[in-house]
Amino acid sequence: MTVLTDRLQAIEHHFHELIRARTGKLVHQQSLELPRFATFSTGEAYFPVPGMHGGFSYRFEGNEANPVLIVKSWNRVIEGSEQAHEITIDGSRVREDLL
Repeated sequence: MTVLTDRLQAIEHHFHELIRARTGKLVHQQSLELPRFATFSTGEAYFPVPGMHGGFSYRFEGNEANPVLIVKSWNRVIEGSEQAHEITIDGSRVREDLL
């Protein structure tokens, strides 16, 4: 594996943890396949979660040497549910300034 692959896998792991934390049992109940990161891409993507009435938009920032995943999530039926996170190889943190 390359250094970039290792970094993307670490970020993917933290992203999956965030999705599971924000969606409760929905991922398991619906057998959802979570997003995978095979390459570094700066385009924005969206992961809808049925039953959540929302989902996750995400995009990479930084560069291949230091990738950072920016994630925004929301539930349309719960006012104030919007959250933004920054995910690196070390974990995720809330970024209220990105909302």
